[in-house]
Amino acid sequence: MLDYKSAAKLFVDRADSGEYFDSSSAERSKTTLYSLIEEPERKLLFLLGDPGVGKSHMLQTISKELADSRLVVHLAEPFFDPKSFLLKLLEKAGENSEGELEGLKSRVVEVYGEVEHLVMIDEAQLLDEKSLEFLRILSDTKAFRLLLSMHKEEGEEILRRPHFATRSHRVVQMGSLSEDEVQRYIRGRLKNGGFEEIADMISQKDMKRIHKYTEGNFRTVKRMVQSAFELMQHAKENGMSSYARPCECIFDMAAIELELLDA
Repeated sequence: MLDYKSAAKLFVDRADSGEYFDSSSAERSKTTLYSLIEEPERKLLFLLGDPGVGKSHMLQTISKELADSRLVVHLAEPFFDPKSFLLKLLEKAGENSEGELEGLKSRVVEVYGEVEHLVMIDEAQLLDEKSLEFLRILSDTKAFRLLLSMHKEEGEEILRRPHFATRSHRVVQMGSLSEDEVQRYIRGRLKNGGFEEIADMISQKDMKRIHKYTEGNFRTVKRMVQSAFELMQHAKENGMSSYARPCECIFDMAAIELELLDA
């Protein structure tokens, strides 16, 4: 029995899912980041990519894989209070400190300068100018391995500002999925979830259509497949047999629903 409702749940996009897909872009980015993290010089690192390409999943993967080899501080949301940020860093390092901003900063630099660590901040393009300048000052101490994940357009604009452009930093870019990778992801996700029959029903032409509408954006691929399965489940439950299986019309309707295609 075809259970599109359960299949759709496999593609629900959750930022905290830790889902990592080994696309060529993701693997290149991860390999480069690991290489930079191991360099003796603690340069400021930037991970840039369009919204939805998988940057948050990348940070979660790095956090898990490096947890045994160094102190990892992963902030899933940007901070807006430098003092709270410093207190969190000290707490993560096992320190219970209090005091004013400058004293806390000195203590953090002292503690983190002595340990292998990685401090990662997701959605860092949301940081205000004061917070960005605070991070720049921290990075100038050379006691920190800072990795800032940002949307590509906003990140490139931030990197053009003098206080970053003139400092030693490295940029790693994440890209979209190729047509073959979209197909490998969808089929693999379905088959691993026990929906091999449904996976085999999606044709090569359907996969090309999904890639065309989503432009290979990881998050949008998931949302489109989820939407298509929910539409097919609705058709199945309401006796609309023509739309109760993968077809050109179903994926067009899913694209319209996600505003990827004009009605």
